[in-house]
Order: sequence, then structure tokens, then C-alpha cells
Amino acid sequence: MIAAMHSKLQSITKRWYSLTTRPGKAKQQWSAPYWQDIDDIRDIACKRCPKFNKGRRECSISFGTPLRKCVVASIEAHLHDSQQLNVLELGFGRFTLARNLIRRSGGTWTGVEPRLPKSRRPRIGHGGYGHAGEIPFENASFDRVFGIQSLEHWGQKAYTAVEPLNYADCLQEIRRVLKPGGALYLDAPIHFHGHEMFIMGDLPRIRALFTPSAWKDVVIERWRFDHQPLEAYPPSAKVQKEWPLEITSYSPEEVERVQRDASVWLLTLSASRSGD
Repeated sequence: MIAAMHSKLQSITKRWYSLTTRPGKAKQQWSAPYWQDIDDIRDIACKRCPKFNKGRRECSISFGTPLRKCVVASIEAHLHDSQQLNVLELGFGRFTLARNLIRRSGGTWTGVEPRLPKSRRPRIGHGGYGHAGEIPFENASFDRVFGIQSLEHWGQKAYTAVEPLNYADCLQEIRRVLKPGGALYLDAPIHFHGHEMFIMGDLPRIRALFTPSAWKDVVIERWRFDHQPLEAYPPSAKVQKEWPLEITSYSPEEVERVQRDASVWLLTLSASRSGD
């Protein structure tokens, strides 16, 4: 009973947060640099994040797992300003924070979701069936494309809504629907689930997906990689049970090291469409 009540309260709190967060407030909160550059990566340590309450030494986002808190923070940081932009979300699900921020800031939100019936075709300003490998829109339709906790699932072997997708094909499809110079934003959990390169945190392999001929201004961020003074967030035994289904390219010693030492963190990728 107590667990059910707590879950319901968390759900209500999450919905209220999504309904009340405003673009202007987010812009103000995220206007100053909140990262440190380390080896060509933006590192957002918990103690530097604007959501960190220094007095109470805790994250001020009051719902969700440590990973979900980072997702919320990153959405606000990256998607609060979409004025006059046509924006596509890949795998929009039920969490509406990004959608609300885009619309409130004067942008047009459109979404595709692979778990919807194929008969429900999307149209500009509305959601419908589609995924990163099959985006049912014309070339150069969008100023921005983004995916929240979607990227890691494209090439996943198990528990997916569609057959495993090829990452190069997905990025080419996204590039096709982006206008020249259009922006891409993606995030994914590291040491959690999905394709093996995300479970293992193989940043060189992930970065290599973004070829210079197709993408420019590629920025990688690590949220909660340095979680101090907050608690670590080790991958659960339940999540690790899925790993043998996904991991085939790494040695048992490498996998054991991640199982023993890893704390889950959030990867974000930003890039712009290059070329004609």
C-alpha cells in the first residue's frame, strides 16, 4: 500500500512539473556554463548542475531515479528555446516535459512512436507511428530532431517494438528530414540497457557514428559521471540480466569490470546537419 501511494505521488509530481515548467525560467537557470571541458567532453558533475541544492546537498528535482533527474535537467537545458522551430521527437512516449517546453516557447512539436498502430500516421503538430529508421515526412521538414532515451534502443536485440535498426541508416534518415544546418539532440543512459556500446560506455564507438561528412559541431556531455556528493547509481541486478542478450563484442573481463564498478550516468549528443 505504501509503495503504491509513493508511486502515485511520484507520478502526480512528475505531471505537475511538466505542466508548470516554463521556458523563460529554464532559460534563466541554464544561461551560465554548467559544465567543465574534460578531454573534448562536457562533463556536468552533480555539484556543478543548476539543479543541485548546495544547502541540502541533494538534487532539487523531487521525482524519479537519479537517471531520470538528469534527463529532466538536460531536457530543460537543451530544449527550452524552440521559438518558430519545427521540431520532431523520436519515440515520444508519455513524458511530456519536452513537448510542453517546445510548444510554450513558440515552436511546433511533432512526434513519432513505434508502439503506436501503423495506421496512425503522424502529421505536423501531432504524433503518430514512426521510428528513427522510418520517419514518414518529406526531406528537410524539421529545424530540430530529438530523442529522449531512444538512441540506445535503435540497435537493441531484445524487448524492442521493431527489429534492431542500423545506426548509420537511422542517422541518415534523421539527416534526410532535417533542414540544412538543422540540429539534432539525443540522450541515452550509460551502463544501463540497450545496445552494447551504451551498456559498456564505449564513447569512441558512439562518437564514430557521427561522420564529419554528415554531421558537424558534435558535442558529447556526461551528466552524473561525477555524482559526488550524491549517491552512486549502480545498474540493478534486473537490468544486468539483459546484458548477455546484448553484449557480444566485449571480453568477459570488460563486462565484469562494468558490473563491479559502474554507476549509471546520462550521455547527451548534440550535432548539426552538415552538407547540402
